[in-house]
Amino acid sequence: MPKLDMSAVVKSAEGKTLIELGDELAAVQVAVYVMCGGGLLGRSAAEQPADFYIDDRCGKLPYPKRAIYQAVCVLEALAKAAGKDPRNLGPRPHFHCCGVF
Repeated sequence: MPKLDMSAVVKSAEGKTLIELGDELAAVQVAVYVMCGGGLLGRSAAEQPADFYIDDRCGKLPYPKRAIYQAVCVLEALAKAAGKDPRNLGPRPHFHCCGVF
């Protein structure tokens, strides 16, 4: 998996309105939540990306750890670009099961 340039991620957020950035953050929050398989791990990744880690005792994940960490880093970079605290993004967008799990 290629490593993303986080400065390019931040640069992609430049010139967007706060509404557009908020929508993008919400989409990435849901993506990270699903990549972690949901649950408490997914919730902590989506709502507190700066403090996120995967414990060694964690079971099988739907995506490789490296891909999850990269997605969480993108979420953290976008949160900083939007002027939000990446340690407390607030609740992820709620969706009723939708057959995801």
